Amino acid sequence: MAPLRMEALMSEPKPESKTSRAPLRFVHASDLHLERPLSGLLEIPEHLHEALREAPFQAALQVFETALAENADALLLAGDVIDPVKAGPRAMVFLIAQFKRLQARGIPVFWAGGRTDPPAAWPPSTPLPDNVHVFPVGRVEQRDISKRGEVVARVQGISRAEGGSVDASGFHRDAHGRYTVGVAYLTSDSPGKEGDRVNYMALGGRHRRATVDVEPGIAHFPGTPQGRRAKESGPAGCSVVQVDEAGQTTTRFVACDAVRWIDESVEITATVTKDQLLARLKERLDKLRAKNQGRDCLITWTIRGAGPLIAQLRPGALADELLADLQKYDGRQQPACWSVEVCTDAEVETPAEWLEQETILGDAMRSFHELERNEKTPLDLTKLLPNGLDASELRELATIKTADDRAAVLRGAKRLAASLLNSDELAAK
Repeated sequence: MAPLRMEALMSEPKPESKTSRAPLRFVHASDLHLERPLSGLLEIPEHLHEALREAPFQAALQVFETALAENADALLLAGDVIDPVKAGPRAMVFLIAQFKRLQARGIPVFWAGGRTDPPAAWPPSTPLPDNVHVFPVGRVEQRDISKRGEVVARVQGISRAEGGSVDASGFHRDAHGRYTVGVAYLTSDSPGKEGDRVNYMALGGRHRRATVDVEPGIAHFPGTPQGRRAKESGPAGCSVVQVDEAGQTTTRFVACDAVRWIDESVEITATVTKDQLLARLKERLDKLRAKNQGRDCLITWTIRGAGPLIAQLRPGALADELLADLQKYDGRQQPACWSVEVCTDAEVETPAEWLEQETILGDAMRSFHELERNEKTPLDLTKLLPNGLDASELRELATIKTADDRAAVLRGAKRLAASLLNSDELAAK
């Protein structure tokens, strides 16, 4: 086995000079979710089946490739890497193979378990390579990174208890001034305080990249390497953490996603015709393909503005016509730039007579009106899930997390109800 930078883990640390530090480089990743496929597509074209199926593995592969290309001093995995039961043997074999590639280059892996990958979830019958250290549940454990026999950094971590949370009180900076890294899946610290205990807090548990604390220490979420649904649009990847001789820390984003969700908005005026709108969408499609070369893209189009076209942008009408034209235009190109939805977020103007009707349409519109007026009235779509599906990924999709989500659901429901229950053309703001 090749010598590892973890060589001093079990030995007494040597004193470090307080006047200088060796530069360090880490790769920080989380939320790989090797068990979770892409979702939210009503139908998948045949030429995209393999790309969508392989996307989580290809994105994870790029994380490990980044650690090798950067000659990283360590790979930090901050939770939700894999649910072994749901992922199955193939994903476990893949993960072990990648760990061994890092082992051959002397790169240690520090893994803090999250919601889907507590330490107990990994089967004892499948041992991890020696360069992989999984942090325990319930207490912060410390490990060392050494160069040329000298300890140059401390790595502290804790795994999330199943059904519990992470107690951050055990994290602390090294008393001798060595650079200290924390690894955890979220923490109990209040917002803006997550990085106060160490030099760099490697966090997991959010699919969006974000730096949530910058002083005195940095706390950072790298986001998931692969977006799984339309709401996770934009580039996804991991973070390279660079520490210079003075201890200054910077993060750099590295894109890893194999399939990219794109949320594209187009503004139109009242005079725009259907043919003009379609031409504009095709032109934008060509630009998106050029911009995201090498990646398959899944595009949600949101049409904004005013005029008769906006009123017609509903399922079963103009929205479906435009979608079919865009999908035909993209054809079977590789990489693909596949349109998955055409919609509008314009408000549906509810005529007063609709609210007065003693009809299904009237009942529906009165209900929507009441829910919009009383913003604190709970709207729980998870109760509508069929038995046996409430614990699946559908539950996450059906969960309304923000006021904006709630408003968007009500807008969509009103538009769908008006489209299904009223034969007249809709007016829209």
